[in-house]
This record gives sequence, C-alpha cells and structure tokens, in this order.
Amino acid sequence: MKTAVEDKLDRIADIWNYFIWDYKFCSSKIKFNEDVRTNYFGDILGYFKDTLDIVFSEKKHSNYTDKFSFTISFLQAIYIQQDFTQEMLEIFKTDINKGKLNKDETYNLNRNLRNELIGHPIRKTEISTGSFDSKECDSCGKLLTKPKNKLALLSSTLFSYQEKEDEIQYLLYHRDNNFKFESRTFKIADIQKRHSEFLEKYFDIILLKLKSILNEYLSELEKLEKVIEKHDFKTVLKLVELYFEAIFKSDFVYEKDALIKIYEHRNEHIRYQNFIDRFYFDLQTSIAEKRKSVKDIFERKMVDKSSFENQPLPKINIVFASSDEPIEEKEPRKETYHYEIGKIATKRNPMDFELFGGRLKSKCRDNQLVLNELEHMEKNIYNDIEYYTSLRLICVELKEE
Repeated sequence: MKTAVEDKLDRIADIWNYFIWDYKFCSSKIKFNEDVRTNYFGDILGYFKDTLDIVFSEKKHSNYTDKFSFTISFLQAIYIQQDFTQEMLEIFKTDINKGKLNKDETYNLNRNLRNELIGHPIRKTEISTGSFDSKECDSCGKLLTKPKNKLALLSSTLFSYQEKEDEIQYLLYHRDNNFKFESRTFKIADIQKRHSEFLEKYFDIILLKLKSILNEYLSELEKLEKVIEKHDFKTVLKLVELYFEAIFKSDFVYEKDALIKIYEHRNEHIRYQNFIDRFYFDLQTSIAEKRKSVKDIFERKMVDKSSFENQPLPKINIVFASSDEPIEEKEPRKETYHYEIGKIATKRNPMDFELFGGRLKSKCRDNQLVLNELEHMEKNIYNDIEYYTSLRLICVELKEE
C-alpha cells in the first residue's frame, strides 16, 4: 500500500518541481495564487513523506501505553493526509471539494473515527430547554420569541484496555443511545486499506489532470521547435519567454536582453555567433529532455523502496599488492582545463583572474585563440556579455563544455 501511494506522490512532486514551478504556462492551468507561490506545496509533500511510515506501520503494540500513543499518531496522521489531499485537489483545480469527499466512504469512515476518538472525545451540543426567550424587535416593536437552548453532553469516548494488537477499540457513550455502553472495534489493516484506496483514487485524479496539462504544454513546445528550425532568433526568444522561460536562468548571460545584444554582434566576431549556437543547442537539448521527462514520469515502473531497506551491504575484498610486483606503467595524464575555467567563471575579480587566468595561459601558451580571448576577458572583466562570450569560446576550443 505504502509503495503505490509513495510512487504516485513522487510523480506529482516531479511534475511540480520540473514543470509547474518552472513554467508559467503550466502554473497558469492550476490555482497558482499568491499563497501557492510561497511554495507551501513543498511543505505538504514533506509532511506527507514524514507521515507515511506512521500511517502504514506494520509494527504491533502489546503494551497499552505504546498502543495508546500509536493510535493517536496513526489516526491524526490519516486526518492530516486527508486535509492535504483536499488542499491538493483544490490547487490542481479538480472540481472536488470537501462536500464531495464527505460522500466517499474511504474518506468519511476514517475521518469520523478520528474525530470521535481523537479530535472530540467529549462532544457537546445545543439542546432545547423547552422554554422560550421573548424580546421586543428594535425596528418594528413586535414581540419576538425563540427557543431557549442549553449546551449539553452529546457523547464521550474512552480507549479500551481489552483491544487486540491489530485492532483499535474504544467505548462510546452517546445521547442517542441514552449514554449506554457501546463498544466499537476497527481492524488497523482495514483502516490502512481504506486510506490507501482514498489516496490512490485522488492522486490518480490529480495525475490525470496534470497529464492533460503536460500534453498541452508539449504541443506548445513542438511549435517552438518548428520556429527554432527557421532560426528566427527574436521570435524564438518571444516563444521561449512564453513557454520555456526557465532556460533564461540556466547559464551565464542567458537573459533575453543580453541574448538579443549578443545576436546583434554575431557577425563581428566568432565569439558571439558561437554563443548563439550554444544557446540554440542548449534550448533544443532542454526541450528534448523535458519531453523525455514527461514520458518517464508517466511510464516508469513503480519501485518498491522498502525492498532495499533490509539489503545487506556487499562484501568488500581488500587485496594488498606485494612491493616486489612490477608496477604497471601508466599513460601520461591528459592535460585538463576545467579547474581553471571553473575558477574564472565564478571568481570575477582582477586578483583571482590573474592567478587562474595566468595558469590557463601557461597551459595554452601555443593556442593563440585562447590567449586572445583571455586578454579580452581581462579587459572586460566586469562586462557580462563580453566576458562570458569569450569564456564560452575558450570552452569550445579546449573541449571543456
């Protein structure tokens, strides 16, 4: 039960993290209001994860104190998950409200049990005293009467000391039954099964809604790909802004205005055309990855994570080599540049550039293109466009993409 629930929750979380949160087109299809923009949905997912082990626990409790504590946390966790599910149904605009949930036995039976035993173990209600209150109306002067009520006990509950390990049992005293003793017993497995059916049913409804949103989104990306093929750069940027805006935050100088400026200089130097080519490549690659991601979310097989929990650690055999054995000669290590490139990409100040840029110059003393671009970077150390277009060209030249 837990595995199926957790699997569906993971799929919903993936869609939220990689589509709803990143792309306005997707978020516009749900109730993405000011509250939701705070990402409290992330808190819901976290709380769900934290309470799944409590709800689907198979541990038996023979000790009364332990069983008492478990029952409270167990029923309360189910109640919280029901509330969170209702919130998710509203966020994703499924047209299912609390009124509809109350008609579903997988919801109301467990909820009523929790309310009766944990939420309101002593309940009171207003009942008629048989007399009436009279009061003169302030506006018309007529005498108005209404029944006189009082607050009275409706019911009380008490945990049973006789319950079995796999049951929740309590004693109920209710006004409708003249407060005569009534014993109620529920199998824990039945409560868990009912709650699992509730979660799976409504998670499936949410996933169906999300699938329709993503299918619509993918059709918009197909239109974007057709425009990319025509290399109409400004139109591409307009569509990216509408449907794929997260890419603007994915790399240095990928902001829309900066890209337009770089595009306008594309015929002045290879560094600018190279940067535009790289943007096109990243854009097409990212769109392909998104399409694959949608396919993976809905088609991947369910994995039972619990099967890994009790797996023994693999044995590791340590072999000590004799000092008398001949040492195998290794091929000389290939020169790499990613350390220096990484440093000058993030540490943009004259002192650090002199150190790490100097190291890169010494490694590339015979590569005039790299030396020229490093010089250009040093002269434009505080100009994002000039600095990063040169850095990108160096990466291509040194195959350090």
